[in-house]
Amino acid sequence: MSLPNAMSGRGGNMGSTITMNSGNGRAGAPDMGEGQASGLAARELAHQAHFVQPANNATTRQAALTEEARNNMPYYYNQYDGPAVPYAAPSQQKENMVLRAAVREAANEQIRRQGAPSAVQRTDPISDEEVAYLKSMKDQAELAKFDDYVESFIDPRKPGNMKWLMEIYPDYVNRRLQQAHTDYEFALRNQMIDSWGINTFDDLHFKYMVDQGKIDGPQLRVERPTIDSRYAPGWLSPFNFQPDKSGTRLFLPFAKARTGAAPADSIDWSMDRAGRALGGGADERSLAMGMYDVIPPATVGTGVRTEGIAANQTPRAFGVGGQRTRV
Repeated sequence: MSLPNAMSGRGGNMGSTITMNSGNGRAGAPDMGEGQASGLAARELAHQAHFVQPANNATTRQAALTEEARNNMPYYYNQYDGPAVPYAAPSQQKENMVLRAAVREAANEQIRRQGAPSAVQRTDPISDEEVAYLKSMKDQAELAKFDDYVESFIDPRKPGNMKWLMEIYPDYVNRRLQQAHTDYEFALRNQMIDSWGINTFDDLHFKYMVDQGKIDGPQLRVERPTIDSRYAPGWLSPFNFQPDKSGTRLFLPFAKARTGAAPADSIDWSMDRAGRALGGGADERSLAMGMYDVIPPATVGTGVRTEGIAANQTPRAFGVGGQRTRV
């Protein structure tokens, strides 16, 4: 799109460019932006319904059970807490009921101030809309209860259970997949606007609703170390980004899960592989020394290796397992 002449320095005047003349004056009633206001309200309601906060469980299933119940439950019962999903969302029907309540309260306050004998009483009969809404609330409460029942029987993280769940109750999975996509959509869009600024009207209105607390959602973040000149050699080193391989502890499945059942400390769901095949000394340095029959430095382990060690030398720890001596 080319710039107007007045804005590009090629002649003309700003008055004619932005139509500041009588020929473009307002005719009739003023434009109060009612159409824009209604449009923004509709967009806001749509975004609130789309990025609705899911109903998360404040108490885990394990904590909700008594110790006796946990000990006496059948072996095929599960302790799975599924991802959070919304069971309610803003709607035009709910907004209309809120407005009616506000009008009802204001009318009642007016009657109270004027005095009941001289004031005109106003009635607001219960409508079929309110009865239908109560029915929908009852249905949603029953759905949440049914999902809780399903989670006590099935655990999708166990092999084969996901296939069973998709055959028997696929709606349970679909609703949670949709919520996961919605969460990441909010996080990605909000991060892009924060990083690159507001570039469209949609960005402008989206950020307005976020800043005003009208919509909310998760954020993606990762803990990154600070980089400066002191850390440049380590940061650029080929040994950077290499995980620690010297330990003997094996973390079990879902030990560091961020949704669903997870241990209070990840080490709670782990096992010490000391004493098992290749349980220790599996890092590159120890393996390389073992390849050339060089005694590695003291590492994690309990065994002792003495190979060609003089009588006045102290044996050094080597891997794991029982004592090994070569003469």
